[in-house]
Amino acid sequence: MKCRCGKRAVFHSKVYRVTLCEDCYSKFYVNLVKRSVKRYGILKSSEKILACVSGGKDSTAMAYALKELGYNFELFHVDLGIDDYSKESLKAVEELSQVLDVNLNVVKLSDYGFTIKDANRRKVCSACGIAKRYLMNRFARERGFDVVSTAHTSEDIILFFIKNVLSGNVEYVAKLRPRIEGHDRLVAKAKPLFERTEKENAVLVLSLNLPFTPVECPFAPQDVWKEIIYDIELRKRGFKQNFVRGIAKLSESVETESWEFKHCKICGEVSNDEVCSFCKLRLKR
Repeated sequence: MKCRCGKRAVFHSKVYRVTLCEDCYSKFYVNLVKRSVKRYGILKSSEKILACVSGGKDSTAMAYALKELGYNFELFHVDLGIDDYSKESLKAVEELSQVLDVNLNVVKLSDYGFTIKDANRRKVCSACGIAKRYLMNRFARERGFDVVSTAHTSEDIILFFIKNVLSGNVEYVAKLRPRIEGHDRLVAKAKPLFERTEKENAVLVLSLNLPFTPVECPFAPQDVWKEIIYDIELRKRGFKQNFVRGIAKLSESVETESWEFKHCKICGEVSNDEVCSFCKLRLKR
């Protein structure tokens, strides 16, 4: 297949009805992100953004889009201490920092007295999420960033939605808003890729040869719900984007004013309990 410009195509989509080469696709992708940001007010041109990068394809794609759109941002990476996986991830974000000419900030979990490997194996993903959220929020606030940007994809949003609805945590749908404003000691959170798919991100970084690690976390579970999401998309093209747009609309109707927050008696960060989840992880060591 050939692109509309005549070059060899790297991307074909029935949803968008386009066939694009690598040059045209990168522009097309960035414009899609720009459209999402504008439609949902995800980012503001005046903001200083902390872009969280793991070393994977999705956060690499996000960083590239932010750079192309001219935002003022720095990269942030958490070294989880997971042997070769963490080494490869750190190498990837260091290379990305050089390619994009953007400052990279790295925080080592081991500096806090533990690593993800120390967590209960059945709760590794939960511990990883707790650690990343805590560190990126605290770092952003203390360093004067206005918003934290994460590379959650449409698959991530749908997966979170399904699991929380099935478990009865309907109020958590509010956390799926494309942008969550900050309050108290919490910095605003943004998801500029919430309408983008993993495939779209992969095509971008591979076609532009951007640095990323293909190595998966050794603790990553095989999630049957993600397989179901992929299967639905195959049967109904455009399902993922349409679903997340519906989730975004629904999330605005979920009441959050009644949520009560405390402050951790150990570190002072916002918490649902007297001791925050991050400090509980540290105390278990």
